[in-house]
Amino acid sequence: MLINSGESGPQWAQDVNVRRALALAIDKEALVSAVGDPSYYVPLNGYIPNGMMGAEKDFREESDEVEKFLEYDPETARQLLAEAGYDENNPLHITYKYSQTTLHADVAQVLQGMWAAIGVECDLEVVESGVYYSQIFNGDFEIARYGYAASDDPSQYLSLWTTTQQQVAAVDDPEYDRMMDEVSYIADYDEYMQAMHDIEHYLVQDQVYLIPLFNYGDPMLKKTAVQGVVTSGSTPFYGYCTITE
Repeated sequence: MLINSGESGPQWAQDVNVRRALALAIDKEALVSAVGDPSYYVPLNGYIPNGMMGAEKDFREESDEVEKFLEYDPETARQLLAEAGYDENNPLHITYKYSQTTLHADVAQVLQGMWAAIGVECDLEVVESGVYYSQIFNGDFEIARYGYAASDDPSQYLSLWTTTQQQVAAVDDPEYDRMMDEVSYIADYDEYMQAMHDIEHYLVQDQVYLIPLFNYGDPMLKKTAVQGVVTSGSTPFYGYCTITE
């Protein structure tokens, strides 16, 4: 989910604590349970999705203590809103935009309810799927559903939010641009991947430019006799597997 903190965005989106409050109000476990099968919709605890390789294993599982960004904390969310000047007498009012499908409508309604629980008034704006992304790319939104898929390297996701590469002009942060520029000169692969983690942390946990919600899973059955299956991102590849029975 993308917050428009750029030039075309609303004033409230310029405040990182307001962005953080909206994120902390979301119970991702409850969200995925409400919208579908939890084996298909998997809560996403960072921006880089599950299944993307890091230095030695899954990018999401590389740290000794796997960090969950922006964990559900409605009390802190209310406090942050109050510190920003929003309360019962002056509620935060936002508009959430989404494309016209059943899943996205369900997600929008669940989010609306979770934000209402911390005193945020949320209007839902549904847009026909054929024109949705043209509006998003033009910056015509406050907060909106936004998905992306890639399979090769975390930089494919992270580079989207530099001022020179983003299709959606929603992030305007010279420090982020500097971090992404510097990482391109790192030759050591382990050091490079650590820098990717640091950049993701800055983008999501520190600045809350994005609010990760869930992965689309793709459950498959595999016999135990099939060994050596590898993945490219989250896609299994059977070209080099062996059968042991």
